[in-house]
Amino acid sequence: MERKKICFITVRNIYAISCLPRYIKCFGGNPFDIIYWDHANIEENCGAENHYALKYKTSNNDSKWRKLIGYFKFIQFAKSILKKTQYDVIILLPTQTGILLHNLMTKEYEGKYVLDIRDYSFENYKIFYNIEKRLIKYSGLAVITSPAYKRFLPEHDYHVSHNTTFVSCDSICKYRNRTKTVGTKVVISCIGGIRFYDQFKRVLSCFANDDRYLLRFIGNGSEGLESYCKQNRIENVELIGWFSSNKTIDYYMETDIVMNLYGNNSPLLDYALSNKLYYAAVLGMPILVCPGTYMEEISVENGFGFVFDIEDSTMRDRLYEYYFSIDWSTFYEKCDSFMQNVNTENLNFENSVRKFIDSSQN
Repeated sequence: MERKKICFITVRNIYAISCLPRYIKCFGGNPFDIIYWDHANIEENCGAENHYALKYKTSNNDSKWRKLIGYFKFIQFAKSILKKTQYDVIILLPTQTGILLHNLMTKEYEGKYVLDIRDYSFENYKIFYNIEKRLIKYSGLAVITSPAYKRFLPEHDYHVSHNTTFVSCDSICKYRNRTKTVGTKVVISCIGGIRFYDQFKRVLSCFANDDRYLLRFIGNGSEGLESYCKQNRIENVELIGWFSSNKTIDYYMETDIVMNLYGNNSPLLDYALSNKLYYAAVLGMPILVCPGTYMEEISVENGFGFVFDIEDSTMRDRLYEYYFSIDWSTFYEKCDSFMQNVNTENLNFENSVRKFIDSSQN
């Protein structure tokens, strides 16, 4: 069988693409390149034949103009590479990447690209929505990471790819064999890029100096909470900055409850399924979710979510009582049942990607 040439294109750093290994597994040994925007100015390797990195460092404090310049640079950078090499399959992630390259994709790569939609973007803007609708229409595959995205996206036959990460059986067994007794400090961790500072400051205020809990914010951007903690003398908190992705599981192994308290009443937050959901289910630990979100709907329905309303002053006491009253045997069964369904959907997704690559024309 003739080998296919595949290109992965993203406006993110490689370390921020947790789904990349799942796609690579579907390539069947076919070579691939990656075109990406290096925001962090770091060297990365994902096994591609060619790593094309736009070196343009950014931060959360950048002006809109600097960000716009970066997007313009990325368009030119990606197009210049695509002109030199003819690819059989292109994978675009996330939606913004597809929007930036929509003219080229819909005209020259019709039916040859995968559009991977990871978040709500700007679907409330008619121009954006219409471009996205056209991108989806002319894609070979349109992938979503949350079934709830169908509520704001154009009607289409979407493939669901859950944002899971491999966790070894040894780690799962080790975690579930831990013992935790009343009176020991409960560790609540938010692991990953730290944004939504206003929301997290409210969370910190809610738990401030309650010695039953240790809050950990782990990831790039956590330093943005340091001055708030100092000003308010909040001591039951640990802030850990950027870390290598291979340390992620280590931080989860030190965690009792996963924090997914990003907020609600926003399309960006209400429909998404965080990768924290899957870490919680795989390892077998509760996850804190905001009311009125799809995260609440899925995690509570499957028996491992705890709805935490930071406006309710009784929440800390209720959470502590809940945690130490869990029937862990039943809890693990519910987590495992949820993950069985997730794994089935992911297998279906992987088979669809393989078929798409096999059927692509040179």
